[in-house]
Amino acid sequence: MAARIHVLVFPCGSEIGLEIHAALRQAKDIVLHGASSVDDHGEFVYRRYRRIAADTRSGDLVAELNALIDEWGIDLVVPAHDDVIPLLAAQRGRLRAAAAVPDAGLAMLCRDKRATYARLRPLGIVPADAGPVGGHYPLFAKPAIGQGSRGAERVDHAHRHRRLLEAGEPYVFSEYLPGEEYTVDCLSAADGRLLHAAPRCRARTRNGISVRTEPADVPDLVAMAAAIAGELRLRGAWFFQARRDVHGVPRLLEVAPRIAGSMALSRMRGVNFALLHVYAYLDRPFSVLPLDHAVQLDRALGNRYRTGLHYRRVYLDLDDTLILDGKVNPIIAALLYQWSAADIEVVLLTRHRACPRQTLEQHRLCPALFARIMHLRDGSAKSAAIAGDLPAIFIDDAFSERREVREATGIPVFDLDAVEQLLDTRS
Repeated sequence: MAARIHVLVFPCGSEIGLEIHAALRQAKDIVLHGASSVDDHGEFVYRRYRRIAADTRSGDLVAELNALIDEWGIDLVVPAHDDVIPLLAAQRGRLRAAAAVPDAGLAMLCRDKRATYARLRPLGIVPADAGPVGGHYPLFAKPAIGQGSRGAERVDHAHRHRRLLEAGEPYVFSEYLPGEEYTVDCLSAADGRLLHAAPRCRARTRNGISVRTEPADVPDLVAMAAAIAGELRLRGAWFFQARRDVHGVPRLLEVAPRIAGSMALSRMRGVNFALLHVYAYLDRPFSVLPLDHAVQLDRALGNRYRTGLHYRRVYLDLDDTLILDGKVNPIIAALLYQWSAADIEVVLLTRHRACPRQTLEQHRLCPALFARIMHLRDGSAKSAAIAGDLPAIFIDDAFSERREVREATGIPVFDLDAVEQLLDTRS
């Protein structure tokens, strides 16, 4: 078997970094590592995680990344923020590992929409430039260097137009595009050949991120992808955003040579952009096998927890806890295997009316997952069955049982609504 690929994602707690983690955490040939320069969600997700001091604006980021590259044996650095891409591209000669970034000129061209539009205007896909102040309104204004929809706005009058021009930050002013907006996720081979283009509509956005999206069968956007790919020859995963003008013709908004957070949609349809992005930048062979079933992606805030709990034994109830509404509780089932892998004892502590072993077998639960099965049939308190030789926790749906155990033993007790904090999904 070939050596596993050690991938470092920076900054790993961005929405991009979280999608890279989700896409790569179960890949058998990838070992994931994460780093960030701020406190972010990455440390709750990446098992191999490091906080570093430098970012794109302060300190020597490449020097700190090189230290991690040497320590962890990193093969590829994958940027997870737009600002990191041109920096790594410009410093490629100093970085002691490959980086999933285009050459410096192309990285800067994609970062600055003025340069992007100038390069791609001959393709006939760029929105028309807005006229002078006092000309035709509405028009569309967007920071020349930025990502998503941040700072973008419709400008309806000359006063606002003039204020943006005088603000000091460079803007791109173009025709107003009133039509539907799309993202097109693209995948190119190591030589820049376009292999796959997947348009999707942006049904709902938040902070410039598409939080509800679904595939769109739009041939003119696939044609636009081919035109951009032919001109820029980007490698691996990249995407562009487009919006239709008053005549229904799609016009380019921006191009980004990186993973998009909502590429998870294509992952559900057989194309793991992040994994193939790694292969493309390491010159590994790969092919694409897309599916075409309907799927809709909707994203919302999710919770991860870091607790101060230290325990080596779990006392677990059966009825309405492990078995809930006649079915195995999937969160508890996941925890059983997590505890087994971590050599944490699980004691099934139950007043079940029938034989607990038979009930476990009926639900295809292996009795070997439990160090002991304690069947209380005499009405004795559950606390009497709890030994004090190991730090322990107690899980039971019944408040009366939890209160009795807590008061008698002092160990932490949990209802079903709180057990998700015990899951460790880092990888």
